[in-house]
Amino acid sequence: MYIQMISAHGLVRSERIEMGRDADTGGQIRYVIELVKTLAEFPSVTQVDLFTRLIRDPEVSDDYRLEFEQLAENAKIVRIPFGPDAYLPKEELWPFLDEMVEGILSYTSRLPDGPAVVHGHYTDAGYVGRQVARELGCPFIFTGHSLGIPKLNYLLNEGWTKERANEVLKIDRRISEEQKCLDAAAGLVVSTNHELDHQYNEYCIPSGVSTQVIPPGTDLERFFPFYDYEIPGKEIDERFKQSRTRMLQELSRFLVDPQRPLILALCRPDRRKNIQSLIQAFGKSHDLQAIANLAIFAGIRKDIESMPENEQQVLTDILLLMDRYDLYGKMAIPKQHDSEFDVPELYRIAAGTRGLFVNSAFIELFGLTAIEASATGLPFVATENGGPQDIVQNCHSGLLVDVTDESSLISTMRDVLTVPARWRELSESGINLVRKHYSWESHCEHYLNWIKTAFGLSVGKSSFPIDPANAMLAGGENASKIRKASHSKHMQSFAEQVHEADAVIISDIDGTLIGDDAKLLRLLDVVRNSHGKIVLGVASGRSIELVRQVFEEYRIQDIHLVIASVGTEIYLGPQLELLTDWSHHIGCEWHPHDLSQILSDLPWLERQTEPHTQGPFKLSYRLRDQDNTQFVYPQLQGLLDRSSLPYNLIMSHGNLVDVLPARASKGQAIQFLSEQLQICPTKLFTAGDSGNDIDMLCGVGQGIVVGNRSTEVEYLRESVDTAIYFSDEEFAAGILDGLRHFGVLPKGIRGNQA
Repeated sequence: MYIQMISAHGLVRSERIEMGRDADTGGQIRYVIELVKTLAEFPSVTQVDLFTRLIRDPEVSDDYRLEFEQLAENAKIVRIPFGPDAYLPKEELWPFLDEMVEGILSYTSRLPDGPAVVHGHYTDAGYVGRQVARELGCPFIFTGHSLGIPKLNYLLNEGWTKERANEVLKIDRRISEEQKCLDAAAGLVVSTNHELDHQYNEYCIPSGVSTQVIPPGTDLERFFPFYDYEIPGKEIDERFKQSRTRMLQELSRFLVDPQRPLILALCRPDRRKNIQSLIQAFGKSHDLQAIANLAIFAGIRKDIESMPENEQQVLTDILLLMDRYDLYGKMAIPKQHDSEFDVPELYRIAAGTRGLFVNSAFIELFGLTAIEASATGLPFVATENGGPQDIVQNCHSGLLVDVTDESSLISTMRDVLTVPARWRELSESGINLVRKHYSWESHCEHYLNWIKTAFGLSVGKSSFPIDPANAMLAGGENASKIRKASHSKHMQSFAEQVHEADAVIISDIDGTLIGDDAKLLRLLDVVRNSHGKIVLGVASGRSIELVRQVFEEYRIQDIHLVIASVGTEIYLGPQLELLTDWSHHIGCEWHPHDLSQILSDLPWLERQTEPHTQGPFKLSYRLRDQDNTQFVYPQLQGLLDRSSLPYNLIMSHGNLVDVLPARASKGQAIQFLSEQLQICPTKLFTAGDSGNDIDMLCGVGQGIVVGNRSTEVEYLRESVDTAIYFSDEEFAAGILDGLRHFGVLPKGIRGNQA
C-alpha cells in the first residue's frame, strides 16, 4: 500500500524540528513526521511519501531546500517548490498552492502505481490533497488539526474585527476551504472526542464521510521515564545527556535554588495559550513561590522586536509580569530550546525535582505535551476544556482545572506538589498508561485497519494504479509519455517554432492586432520576413470560431497558437486543436451553475446572448449602465467572495464582465505554456489594450500597451515594472514600436523594411 501525506506549511524536517520557532512550526509537524515514520514500519505499507514545501531562503536551514529526505527505507519527505523562494507564513501560501498540486501530480506520474489514499493535514494541505486525490482517483482523507471557525470566535472575543481577521489570517478563505475539504473527504481523522463534538460542530460533515477518533502517539524512545538515569547500566543516547547538562545550566542562570520542584510550561507565545494566567497565579501565591520554581519556555526567540506583533505582545507581557511580581531568581524564561532532545530532558528534569507540567491554555485541542510529560513521569495540571479530558480518563496522570479560576489553579498545583502520594500515583500512572494508550504503533494499526475496511483497500500494491486519462496534469518524464499523443498533436509544431525563434509575441486581437488594416499588414510583413525568428500568437476574449473568422477576413496565416475565450481555451498546431491539458487544469473547482445563479438577480447586469459569447469555462455579461462602472467591480467581487466559490473576475472595455475559473486568464494560460514549452521569458512578449489583457501584460515576459488603450490599463504606468512599455503608436503599429523598444527590431525599422 502506497500512502501520500501532505503538510504544506511550516518547517518540516525529520530531526531537530524547530518546534515553537513560529506559529506554523508546531505540534502538527511532529505529528506527521512520527506518523509517516511509524506507518513505514508496517509490512502492508510499501511506501509513504510526505509532501511539503521546498524553501530556498538564507534565513532558514539549508535542510529545507533538499528535494528528498529519507525517513526510512520506504518513507521520505518530498519537497515541492512552489511560490517564491522565501519562507512564508501559511496565510501567504494560498495563491501558490495550485503549483504544489501540479508538483505532486508530476512526481506521482513517474511512479508505477498511484497512492491508495491521499491524506492532507491542515486546511492548505487539504486544499492540495483533495485535488490530487480527485485527479488520481483515490480516497482523500482530511485532518484539520486546527479549525478556522473556533479561531475566529476566539479572536472576536479578544477584540478583533472580522475585517482584521481576514486581512491578517485570510480567515474566510480558510473556513471556506475547510468546509470544501469536508465535502470532498472520504475520511476524517480527529484526535479526541472533544475535537469532534466541539470543534467540528459548526461545520457540516456529510453523512458519507467515515470519521475516526485516533489519538496521536508519543515517541517513547525519546520520552523515557525520568528514573532511567538512576538505573545502573542503562544505555542513554549521549545527545540526551548533553541536552540535560545544557538545560540544567540554562535554568541555573535564572534560578537561585534550582533544586526546588519545577513548574514547567512549554508552548508558543500565543494569547490562546494563556501563559499570563499561570505567571499571575504563581506570582500571587506565596505558598507556591516558597516551595517551587517556575520555568516558561515560550517558543524560540532571538530578538523580541523582530517577532510577529502578537508574539511580541505575549512575550512583553510575560516579562512585565515577571517584574511586577518580582519573580527574579524564582522564574526562568530561556530563549532557546531544541524539541528533539531538550524538551524530553526538561520534562525529566522537572520530574526529578518532583515538579509538574502546566498547560493553562483556554482550550487545548489535544494536549500532546501533557502526554509527553506523562510518559516521562511528570504529572500535569491542564485546562479542562478540550483534549486533556481524554488524557486524564485514559492515563490518570494529571488533574483538570478551570484556568480562568485563579484560586483553583493555585490550589490544584499546590496539592500536586505538596502531597507526595498524589504526585507518585500520577507519575507512575502516566509512565504505565501512556505506553498503553498513546503509542504511534497503536495509532497506525488503527489507521491502517480503518482505511482498509472503509475504502476496500488491499494490503499489497495500490488499488489505484495511475490512469493516463487522470494524469493529464502531471509533468516529468513519464508524464511526457502519458501525454505523448497530446503533445505530438498539439504542441510539437509550435514547440519547434518557439525554440527556433528569437521572439514570441502573443497579442490581443480587437483593438491591438486589428483596428487599422495598414498597420496590421506592416506587422505581418515583419513577422513573415523574419523567417521564423519572430513567432506570432494571439490571446483574445473571442471564441475560437470568432478568431478563425478574423484570420479569414484579414488573411492572417501561419498562427499556431490561439488563447481564446479570455484564456479559458488554448489551441495549438497548424490545425489549432484544443489543448485538453489546459482544460483539465482550469476545470478544478469550477462551479458555473452556482456562479451564474449568484449573478442572475442583479438588475444592472445582463447575460450576453450573442453566439459564441459563453463557453464551458466562461460566463460573460454586459453592464446595462456604464455610468457607475467604478463601483461595479468591488460589488461583484464582494458578492462572489461571500459565496466562497473559486473564481476569476475580469472587466474590460468599461462594460464587459467575464467570470472564469480561478486558474484561468490570458496571463495564466501564457504562464502555463511558458512552463510547458520552457520558453525563455526574455524572448516572450505580450501586447494588449484593455482590462482583460492586464494579467498577461504584467505576467511572464515583457508587456506592450498600444496607444489606443482603454483607461483600465492606465494605472499600470505607475507600476515599478519596467518590463511594461506604453507605446504612443496605435493598434499593430504599437506592437512594432514595442519590439523596437525592447531591441527585437532595430530602432529605425518600419513595416516591410524588415
